[in-house]
Amino acid sequence: MFKFATSAATVPEPYCILGTTLQPFSLGHHLILKRLESPLCGGLPDAFSLPDLLLGVAVCGQPYRVTMEQMLAGQWAREFARWQRQLRGPWWKRNRFSEWDVERAKLLFRRYLADGYGHPPIWSHAGPPGLTLTAPWELVLKNRLVIAGYSEHEVLSGYLPARWYDYYTVSELRCAEKCTDKLAWKKIFYTREDHEQITAKKEVL
Repeated sequence: MFKFATSAATVPEPYCILGTTLQPFSLGHHLILKRLESPLCGGLPDAFSLPDLLLGVAVCGQPYRVTMEQMLAGQWAREFARWQRQLRGPWWKRNRFSEWDVERAKLLFRRYLADGYGHPPIWSHAGPPGLTLTAPWELVLKNRLVIAGYSEHEVLSGYLPARWYDYYTVSELRCAEKCTDKLAWKKIFYTREDHEQITAKKEVL
């Protein structure tokens, strides 16, 4: 996790869990896990079961659009069962995952989710008094980027941390267009320079 905003955070790390190469975690993956009521959706639970892990790996092991098409065609349960059979291997050569293998897989999936739900370091500014958005954050993110010119597929399928960077970059550009008083400018991203200045002050104290 980066301590300050950097474009390097928009590039996903590779993950391979239980022999399955995972796709970069996307908003679409999040929404499918939410629809399936997975305890892995939205955060890092203290504990989760092997079936929870297998569901998460299966969903995130293929592009969001593929899983969605399978679900809409009523094929997802069958495809999930087929994937689990392949994971176990044929009856004459079963893949036997030890407790260590499972715990390591859970640890890797936690890291995968931690990366996928990563958020750009930003400054917190008080908004207009009494203004509270009621839309779910997923829809705020999606619609803000669609308004900015992204396709819905690009928003749902792209690496989620990168889409958050896009969201705040679009917001900063819009604010810059409207800013008429430089003294009233409020930066959005917490930058390397900010981090170095604050760290230097702490060292002096």
